Amino acid sequence: MEGSNVNNSEVIVTGHDEMLKVDKKHLFWQRLSAFAMMAMFLTVFVAALMLIPQVITTLNTVNRVAVEVEEAIEGVNTMVDEMTVASTNLNKLVDENAEGLTDAVTNLSNVDFEGLNKAIQDLQDAIGPMATLFNKFR
Repeated sequence: MEGSNVNNSEVIVTGHDEMLKVDKKHLFWQRLSAFAMMAMFLTVFVAALMLIPQVITTLNTVNRVAVEVEEAIEGVNTMVDEMTVASTNLNKLVDENAEGLTDAVTNLSNVDFEGLNKAIQDLQDAIGPMATLFNKFR
């Protein structure tokens, strides 16, 4: 028999005992490894259960904010369009009335204020005595 010793009429198989010891150590490490894997799995599973609702809430909030931003951008675009139309209308108004405004400013600058003041003074001088006369009949 190879790998066995015969001693005092007992058969001791040394190779088999060694294999049992190695197998027991191997089984211990496999169980330890399986326990560690189970612990890691449970940790990841619990973490996922805790994080998934928060992630969903965050995504819903981001979607809501994105919709509000899109509506705000549409409002800004509408406002810009309205301002463009108003600016165009203002330019058209200025262009249409530029000649009239220029003529009015030119006419105001051509007014002879000294002559106008003299005419008013002459009118006061002429009407002054009549006003005094009519005031006596009151």
